[in-house]
Amino acid sequence: MDTPEFPATDQLDRDIAVMLAQDARLSFRKIAADLGVTEGTVRGRVKRLQSGGLLKLVPILDIDRTRDSSGTPGEIGQHMMFITVKCANGKLDSVREGLLAMPQVSALYDANAAPRLVAVCILPSLEDAAAVMNRVVALEGVREADSELVLQSIKYNAAIAPIATVADLHAAQGAADLAQGPTGSITGANVDSNAASST
Repeated sequence: MDTPEFPATDQLDRDIAVMLAQDARLSFRKIAADLGVTEGTVRGRVKRLQSGGLLKLVPILDIDRTRDSSGTPGEIGQHMMFITVKCANGKLDSVREGLLAMPQVSALYDANAAPRLVAVCILPSLEDAAAVMNRVVALEGVREADSELVLQSIKYNAAIAPIATVADLHAAQGAADLAQGPTGSITGANVDSNAASST
């Protein structure tokens, strides 16, 4: 697979991404004021990052907010399932395409133990989880598939930023924790990315 080319980024781009990751509803005026730049600069940076495929603002479901007090999915809750797929030699691409075609697959990763893929699914019921697994094992080129259901969420942060460094995200999370107190939680919209570094 060809590696896509993305526009170069700097600290200002990462600062904007972190702020949008914490609250995608922030106005360009607010971001500009906090970062000490003009509103036009922020608008231009966001437009460039979006056009270059680095930044995408999409609504996402915060799994923790659909769970009951015990941390498990309630009647209207969602189940998170991880599927590890071992592929036959020469079948990695075809299995990858098969998984990408499944709407229940929310995220898909190439694992370090090739040829192996890891899929993340968000599902409304255990019946749906079983149906997805049946589809996965039926894909041509799948040698073995293991699934794991999340029983309890220990920590889950729905807001992530693709072009921010790990240090950027830790600093932003720490500031948010101090502002909200020990019981606060962060929700919002996901800042998604096709870049190699994490969003």
